[in-house]
Formats: sequence, C-alpha cells, structure tokens
Amino acid sequence: MTGTRHIRLKYLYVPSGEANRPDEEVLSVYRDHGVIPKSSRADNFNKTPENVERYLLVRPGDLVVNRMKAWQGSLGVSEYRGIVSGDYEVLRPVPGSVSGRYMHYALRSRHMVGEYRVRSTGIRPSQWRLYWDQMGDIRIPLPTLDEQEWIANYLDRETTQIDTLIKEQQLLVDLLRERRGAVSTAVLSSVVPLTTGQRLKHVVTGVTQGWSPQCYPWPADGVETWAVLKAGAANGGVFRPDENKELPKDQAPRPDRVVRRGQLVISRANTRDLLGSAAVVEGDFPCLMLSDKLYALDLDKETADPRYVATVLGTPRLRGLIEVEATGASHSMQNISLEDILNLPMDLPSLDVQRQAVSRMREQIARIDVLITESERVIQLSQERRAALITAAVTGQIDVRQEG
Repeated sequence: MTGTRHIRLKYLYVPSGEANRPDEEVLSVYRDHGVIPKSSRADNFNKTPENVERYLLVRPGDLVVNRMKAWQGSLGVSEYRGIVSGDYEVLRPVPGSVSGRYMHYALRSRHMVGEYRVRSTGIRPSQWRLYWDQMGDIRIPLPTLDEQEWIANYLDRETTQIDTLIKEQQLLVDLLRERRGAVSTAVLSSVVPLTTGQRLKHVVTGVTQGWSPQCYPWPADGVETWAVLKAGAANGGVFRPDENKELPKDQAPRPDRVVRRGQLVISRANTRDLLGSAAVVEGDFPCLMLSDKLYALDLDKETADPRYVATVLGTPRLRGLIEVEATGASHSMQNISLEDILNLPMDLPSLDVQRQAVSRMREQIARIDVLITESERVIQLSQERRAALITAAVTGQIDVRQEG
C-alpha cells in the first residue's frame, strides 16, 4: 500500500456522549457480527431496561466498543442508527479520515484485538475494561481512502466465500449429529432391560461438582497446566477436554475437582437444547477441573457402563424429561438440579449387554464421527484463514489490487 501511515485512533475518532433518544432502535455488539439490531438475533436474552434515556445514540459509521469485552473483539463500526448501553463507548469518526468498512475489518483484526488485551485494565479477565484513554493511543495502519475501499471490497468478497463454506459445513455437522443420534436410538431400542422403574441414582456411587474461579479465556492442556472445564465440555455426547479455560497462576488449584477417567460428566447449566448433555471422560487429565456448571458421576462398575448411560441420556425420551425439569428465566442459560438428574429413569440391561450395545453403536457411528471431525476441522481452518486474511490485508502483507 503506497500511502500507508500508522495513526493513533484518537486522531481518527472522537467520543460521543449523545443520548436521550429513547425512541431509537436498540443495537447490540457481538464479537462475531459487530453492531447489529438487538431484535435481529433470537439468542439475545439480555433485557433492555424500561428507561433508556442514558443509552447512547449510534449513527452509521460510528465505532461502538464494549469496554468489558473489547479484549475479546467485541466492537465494530455500525451500519445502523440506534442506541446502545451507556456502558459502551461510542466513537464518531473525524470527517473524511476513514472508510467505515475498512475500519470495521482493521479494528477487529487479530493484531488490534491483541492491542486491546494489553491495554485493558483490571485484576482478572472478568474485570478487564478498555477505556478510551488507553485505546486512543493505539496506532492503526491507515492507507489512503481509495486503498481503504479497495481493501474493504476485497475482504467483502473473500470473507463472504469463506463464511458460505463455514455455514455449509456447520449444516453438515448438524445433519451428521442427527444421524448419529438416530443410530444410537435404534440400537438402544433393541435392548431389553433387566428391571423397570430404576433411576439413575441407583447406579451412582459418587458425585463431584466443580467450581468457577475467574479464568483466562484461552484453553490450557489440562495435563501440565491447570484449567477449568466449560459447560460445553460434554456437548454432543463427546468429552471435549479442550473446552476449558486456563487457571491464573495466582489461583490455587483444587485437585479434588479434577475429572477422572471413566467418570460421567453432565452439564447442569447450559442452553435448553444442551442442558444435561453427558459424556464419558476418556483419558487422564491431572490438571483439568470441573466447573460449577458440570457434575461428574461415578457409576457402579458392576451394574452400569458409563458409555451406555451417556447414550441413554442423549435419547429423545430422556432429553424431553430433562427439558421438562429445566429452570431459569433465560433460554440461553437453563439449569437442572442434581436431584432431578439422579431421578431420571435408567432401566439397564445386564452389564454384558450394555457393553455389547456400546460396541455395536461405536462400530456403526465410527464413520459418522470421522465425518463430523473432518467437518469441524474444516470450520476451524476456515475461521483461522478468515482471520489471517483480514490481518494480512489491513497490514499490507498482500496487495489487494493484484489479488482482485
């Protein structure tokens, strides 16, 4: 880029305190989507207060920053007019200085998000805040206005193609998971239990619940570095040890909360469709602890195979019972009590029959699991490519005029 300079943000934007516009549409700021109307998302359950007079007015082209989550990339240049919480920062561009589309990409690039993290203040991640005094000193690569538009056009085109691929792969994953569930249900339906009326509590020998200290947002290995599992560690009936957050060095770990091989991990707090997700710990993770959103159950080894029990908990019948017992005002975070989990019906055949059923299910779903893993890998690589492409374009590592 021929005319690229590195300019401090405080010379490109000015804080705006324009408020008292209660009739304007409420906007939200998402890490993945930027600034959009709150009403456009069905998964936003944050309640807007009745009095929004202190909400700040956002005009198209304004930069909106969630001070509490800027270090995660929760900011963007708005295409919409509306209002946002007074806890956010609304920054108005200096006329004639920037292209809003270019700045949207540049300000959300990996390099810039790293800058926000460094400049955020607070003792723990949940308390980190990015204030304009610190943010305004960050330098951003700024080519000429014409070059900014070239870069924005290039990234619009390229990221649209990548986003389409990601959506297609996610749809495939959803269909494969449905197929996986159907196979498991078919195998279970052919099994005859020894007795009826049995509850899960009759085969549970021990229960561990975790804790939720303030952690870093990035994962640790759980083997040599202490970490706390997230609620999604059991999603999809598969134990995901990488779904964790690293424990800060100043936090004393709790070895009594470490998950153990063979335990049945169940999500006690999650979205309604994922609440009660269960998976078996398959491996040793001496530094991986439960969060308070998870239970770990030890089962009677003489009567219950944890892999079989996890499969039963994922069937439509048990899923329906779990949803009936779910409580919580927000769809995005439902809860189920330990008592309700332990009282779920669990009519089991003999241990040998359970193991045979598990073996049959694993044989039939092995190929499905391979396809799911491959598609999830494509999604991950596509997301990484998208982020790398944006960074390369806005930092001048690629000449978008030649690429175009």
